[in-house]
Amino acid sequence: MEEVADRRAELYEMLADIDDDFAELYLSGDDISIADVKKTIRKAVIELKFTPILMGAAYRNKGVQQTLDAVGEYLPAPDEIQNNALDLDKEEAPVDLDPSPKKPLVALAFKLEENIFGQLTYMRLYQGKLKRGDTILNTRSEKKVKISRMVKMHSNEMEEL
Repeated sequence: MEEVADRRAELYEMLADIDDDFAELYLSGDDISIADVKKTIRKAVIELKFTPILMGAAYRNKGVQQTLDAVGEYLPAPDEIQNNALDLDKEEAPVDLDPSPKKPLVALAFKLEENIFGQLTYMRLYQGKLKRGDTILNTRSEKKVKISRMVKMHSNEMEEL
């Protein structure tokens, strides 16, 4: 319990250094609620001033649910931050992205995996929409790729989209 109290005090001091509202609360000596801590962490994460680190293990599902809950509590929604891309047709001029399905597709393939289902490409969409049958351009290889199948993965189960 002593170790937990020391770590909590260290966290509160760190958050007080980052956020003035939390610093006032901390210095007043009032009880600090979990909601105040979470609100301050979320604000600091969105401002890129704080990075929460969580641990978990797939074995016996230890800490996995808490990590998933933290993603929802602390990380920004797509409309809460500004993402940028580079326009290759205009000498890599910065372009602000809008998370709207009506805009042209901008996506990042961040993981390729070969498994029993064939090659899976995990993607993050920043703008636009993607559907089966669409043709997209791989900007690195300058090749066009047809989207023949889209699935939602959960562990080793695949759900057709």
